[in-house]
Amino acid sequence: MAVISLLFLAVMYVVHHPLLVSDRMDLDTLARSRQLEKRMSEEMRQLEIEFEERKRAAEQRQKAENFWRGETPGDQLVLGKKDMGWPFQADGQEGPLGWMLGNLWNVGLFCLFLLFELLRQSMQHEPAFESSSDEEEAEIRVVPVTSCSWLTDFPSQEALEFFYEHNVHSATRDLPCTCEFVESFVDDLIEACRMLSRREAHLQLEDCLGIGAAFEKWGTSHETETFDILVPIVPPQGSIFVLEMRDPALGRRCGCVLVELECMCKCEKLPGDVLCLVHQNKNQPAVPRRSNSSLKASLCTGSHLDVHKTVQWFRNMMGNAWALVAHKYDFKLSLPPSTTSCKLRLDYRSGRFLSISLVLGVQREDTLVYLVSQAPDQEQLTSVNWPESFAACEHLFLKLVGRFAPENTCHLKCLQIILSLWELQDLSPGASCPVLTSYHFKTALMHLLLRLPLTDWEPGLLSQRLQDLLWFLGRGLQQRSLHHFLIGNTLLPLTIPIPKTFRDAEPVNLFQHLVLNPTAHSQAVEEFHNLLTRVKTLPCGPLAGTH
Repeated sequence: MAVISLLFLAVMYVVHHPLLVSDRMDLDTLARSRQLEKRMSEEMRQLEIEFEERKRAAEQRQKAENFWRGETPGDQLVLGKKDMGWPFQADGQEGPLGWMLGNLWNVGLFCLFLLFELLRQSMQHEPAFESSSDEEEAEIRVVPVTSCSWLTDFPSQEALEFFYEHNVHSATRDLPCTCEFVESFVDDLIEACRMLSRREAHLQLEDCLGIGAAFEKWGTSHETETFDILVPIVPPQGSIFVLEMRDPALGRRCGCVLVELECMCKCEKLPGDVLCLVHQNKNQPAVPRRSNSSLKASLCTGSHLDVHKTVQWFRNMMGNAWALVAHKYDFKLSLPPSTTSCKLRLDYRSGRFLSISLVLGVQREDTLVYLVSQAPDQEQLTSVNWPESFAACEHLFLKLVGRFAPENTCHLKCLQIILSLWELQDLSPGASCPVLTSYHFKTALMHLLLRLPLTDWEPGLLSQRLQDLLWFLGRGLQQRSLHHFLIGNTLLPLTIPIPKTFRDAEPVNLFQHLVLNPTAHSQAVEEFHNLLTRVKTLPCGPLAGTH
């Protein structure tokens, strides 16, 4: 009887305590769960059958022994007649009352089990997002960054909508029109540059692309102070760019742009035995092409394209181009000094001004990855090293999300609300700059966009998704791990053109510096806690500095 009670309690525990995996598990986890459930059901059924067979055999043996002793009527065994007494009564006890008294401890255990189950269900809380991968299920609780307690004080949907409308949307209402004007103005300047340059002698400028917060529609008043524009460049006719990528294991992802002569054999049909300058007679010395030698002399250090020289050439071209188109506009244009980008400042008569940063880029293969002239802040590189940029790929991803997601999704709202509050924080004593950046929050959002269905970003789910975003980044701080969105991401859609080596590479940890620097990690945790405090105490009125 005790075995039956324990077996019953074990089955009830398995049924009422499934693995705590989110409803949004991936297909592999779902298949494993169903196989485990099916296997456990089969084993339980076999155990029940075996238990019943053993019980019947024992009863038959007991009745046979009683029969030969004369203690049991023969017809009960021979004819298979059933005992008419209470089926679970114990020896020396009669009827249902005797059975309940004999099994009082079983009843008590069952009541305690039900009470525990009710308390567990009332106290359980699970975040709306839960990853199902084996690596992400193991949480490293070294620093208590997040806990379920802060979720209970999270602002309501109405409070978040009010904050967004009065502190974010009101400050960025005119942003789409401004972005459209900036791109058209830069296109006008580039077209003028093409008129001033020669294909066989100068670098050629391709159509520009707006990148960054403003053009991706998640910018705040702080993030949109400068409008970043990517201007791809290609070599002059007769020359080619050969990209020499540096091993990422050595540090910053960057590369050098080698300038070489282009073979014209395939481009032009040369008469007779005439050879191009690349495939000329080995016995004759190479005669450098005039355009190639001019390019190397003016814009290169050795045979590699120099960032500073190229940007200075581009600034001069922009100044000459402005002289051709200035009559179309009613503002004053100035070019502040810069060695890694061409900065433009547009001053209107009303006192309003716009800041534009033109970043030169060399395309890597047939992808949207570029080697750019603008290095991130605090990055020390030589003049021939061009940092690798993924801004165009991320821009395309967010554009595709906006195209295929339901109307008025809240994914950009989540990022804007967080950044608006994060920008109000004061630096910790002794800190020169914050550890967490807007790129960390943006990366966390893009990961969530791949893991959650786009229908889960409906406007009415703003509060839940904001909790998910904070939880995702908080867990990353706990584990000191936040993977790069494009490198080593097996979930990345194939429609995003990146080098094949990126998809097969090991994930890159954006929080690797927190592993090596405990002080920076402590500062990042403090910044995150301050952000959570600001979210839970969401201001009801306009923020300071918003318009």
